Amino acid sequence: MNINEIKAQFDHIAEKYDARRKCFIPCFADFYKNSVSLLKNYRKDLLNIVDLGAGTGLLTKEIFEIYKNAHYTLIDISGDMLKIAQERFKGLNNFDFIEENYVENIPVKNCDLVCSALSIHHLENEQKVKLYQKIYKILAKGGCLINLDQFIGESDLINKLYTEWWYNYIDSSGLTKEEKAAWLKRRKLDRENTINETIKILKNSGFNNVTCIYQFMQFGVIIAIK
Repeated sequence: MNINEIKAQFDHIAEKYDARRKCFIPCFADFYKNSVSLLKNYRKDLLNIVDLGAGTGLLTKEIFEIYKNAHYTLIDISGDMLKIAQERFKGLNNFDFIEENYVENIPVKNCDLVCSALSIHHLENEQKVKLYQKIYKILAKGGCLINLDQFIGESDLINKLYTEWWYNYIDSSGLTKEEKAAWLKRRKLDRENTINETIKILKNSGFNNVTCIYQFMQFGVIIAIK
């Protein structure tokens, strides 16, 4: 994973990022809102929340609707993306914004919730293993991880079907040729696992309660509880 290349590409698209999300994510509402709503059925007292690869704060925005009294730490390597997140939550005093490579450092302890959306799939497999172990350590007992991400299919055929459908959706989404070309360039940075591989890594990291709560083709949401 080339951190500098990822940072440069996401800095470049920061201003247009939110407006174009639905062009890339066909299941946007289920992915960002409905799946996350399950958290309130688990615990109503999540008070220390960390968003890894927070970007412009899209995921934090949905979680904030459930836990308005929590303290939020948004971590991202793209300062330009975090500037948009800061503007989104302007005037609120329960937010911290940290420009940092979370693979190397997560400067928070005793978290109730670690969340992430469309970020961890950029990591190499050995980095994912170390990250999940680190997340397990920084979570308080009863804390949980929710990861909204991209995953490959369980076989080459299934993955081919998913990819063809997704690319056809994007072709008809209204994106310009330049926007699609930029997205295809970013796709080269992706290092997806299958959902089952991810669940296995999480269980090996110490999480006993792990499941996929939502999947639509290449998009999935995994919860792991400590």
